[in-house]
Amino acid sequence: MTKPEQTSQSQQLKAGTQLTLMLKLGVFGLLFVLACLQHFALTLPQAEDRLPDKTDGLVVPTGGQARIQEGLRLLHNGTAHRMLITGVGQDVSKQVLATELKLSPDHLQTFSCCVDIDKAALDTKGNAEAALIWAKTRQFTTLRLVTANYHLPRAHLEFSRLLPDHTVTGWPVTPPDLQARDWYWHWPTVRLLTREYAKYLFALIPL
Repeated sequence: MTKPEQTSQSQQLKAGTQLTLMLKLGVFGLLFVLACLQHFALTLPQAEDRLPDKTDGLVVPTGGQARIQEGLRLLHNGTAHRMLITGVGQDVSKQVLATELKLSPDHLQTFSCCVDIDKAALDTKGNAEAALIWAKTRQFTTLRLVTANYHLPRAHLEFSRLLPDHTVTGWPVTPPDLQARDWYWHWPTVRLLTREYAKYLFALIPL
């Protein structure tokens, strides 16, 4: 074998080794991401049957299924003095929101007397900022954050960071169509959990 042929063969072997290494690293990276997603999905906080201890206020970020209804249930059962719904949008009034929610008479009465709304919040950090202003205005020191279970880890992180002088407790709401246990078989759940997990990891970085 001539020297040029040996050099060519050596280069091919080196390229093949590098390609194999890249493939192995890619597979390992994919498995690692899937394992992290699996852990995230299986450790999501679960809804409880009992009523929680009383706090000064409830905070419910808009978005997701059944959050506001669950917050109203807790409020109606005396677990807080008032409730704040954040990020309803600039054009949404309490009357419009009540109509959209199709509340029962009991919940409508609770909604009318004891619910405040925030129109400005656009994201989770904005929800926390609105909650801080509301809590200071109402002189509340203990808050319960009512949101979807997949959203709660990130939301609780943001709220705790912006409200260090307040006690913030989470209350998870499980969306009826969230397939957390077998998430990998349900594409909408895969997309939802992947997006939320990425946001959670990003939120861990203090900016």
